[in-house]
Amino acid sequence: MAIDLVMPCETYWKSYVDSYGEMNHDGLVDGMDWDGKSSAKKYFERAKELSRGENLGDLVAATNFWIIANNEYVGRMSIRHELNEWLRNYGGHIGYEIKKSARKKGYATKALKLALIYCKTSLSLNEVLLTCDDDNIASIKTIEKNNGTLSYKNFDQIHKRMSRFYKIEL
Repeated sequence: MAIDLVMPCETYWKSYVDSYGEMNHDGLVDGMDWDGKSSAKKYFERAKELSRGENLGDLVAATNFWIIANNEYVGRMSIRHELNEWLRNYGGHIGYEIKKSARKKGYATKALKLALIYCKTSLSLNEVLLTCDDDNIASIKTIEKNNGTLSYKNFDQIHKRMSRFYKIEL
């Protein structure tokens, strides 16, 4: 199974739009999640701006990839280039989601492996922080298969849930 991480682009736009209903859009992630209304061109440009560290506002630079398998969009991966206070407590360096119809096929595990390579080679990071809900068995398995070490658990006061904090050395 061939997996690639690609910047949002016209090549996979139709596949992405066709998958829109299978993704979680609560709390849209700027540059990672399309609003369902704006143009593809505007969406692609915003993803590039964030990757270059431009027009960030309160955000940190982030490279937002689409996960492509068998020439089809199967999910998304956001790699934050650094951590701010909010990301240290809630988001970590990497966030990802696999569309519902593509889950339980190993895509997340392979995509996270590629993301970790990107973190080391393109961002020169030596260690990354990943977080997930304490009851998200799929993410726990994905992170642990990629050598994630559970650092601690903490109750997330904002989202009212227990979160796990993993460290992965690169």
